[in-house]
Amino acid sequence: MKETISNLDALETTATVVQPLPELAVGSPLPVSWIIGGVVLLVALYIAKKAGWLDRIRVFFLQTREELLKCSWPTREELRGSTWMVLVAVGMLGLFTFMADLLLGGVVIQDWLLKGLGGGAAG
Repeated sequence: MKETISNLDALETTATVVQPLPELAVGSPLPVSWIIGGVVLLVALYIAKKAGWLDRIRVFFLQTREELLKCSWPTREELRGSTWMVLVAVGMLGLFTFMADLLLGGVVIQDWLLKGLGGGAAG
């Protein structure tokens, strides 16, 4: 006889199998490490507030936002043109590097290594 599983049964099975934090069941106390971490975080934030670090960080982000608003951003056409210039320059540099490697690699392998090793072994 074939059993059918309802959606509720499947959900209950999944819920019992997948428990990301089993120590945090409903009604259970928080782990001690979480409490200690929270206290350390609160103390660090209190010290940062008293030392003025949080205000300095806030001012830094506000000034950064103001400076970004002052910037002149390129239009889509300018950006597209600059992108093509960069791609062409990278392609030309890659072609130059490939040709230099091909030429110098052939010279080094054929003339210095093969002739040098071949001449030394025969002599």
